[in-house]
Amino acid sequence: MSENKGKVIFFTTISPSEEDRLQAMLRIALIASSLGYEVFIYLALYSVMIIKRSVFEKLSEGVRNMLIDAMRKNVRIMACKVAMESFNVKEGDIISGVIVAEPVDLLNIAKNAITLSW
Repeated sequence: MSENKGKVIFFTTISPSEEDRLQAMLRIALIASSLGYEVFIYLALYSVMIIKRSVFEKLSEGVRNMLIDAMRKNVRIMACKVAMESFNVKEGDIISGVIVAEPVDLLNIAKNAITLSW
């Protein structure tokens, strides 16, 4: 991996049914990570359903593999705790490796970061 070039945050509200958009975001996140950026994907609103185990298992194999690969390559997947509460997603319901984060956590990492809304 190249030296750290800074941070990139993907702020997303993608629903689980939008797999093409999810794949595009994951592909760019993986590229950014390989170029030496510290990469975060912040799942807000309905996108927290993507990491709910029962929903994740219904995604295509390609999307599941990309998400797992992203986490293995140090892309940090962060689920908004407020959104999780709104959609009744419990911490025990989510896939391994996902960080449960408060909105203030997003603001703290956003300092001097490139932020992309997806």
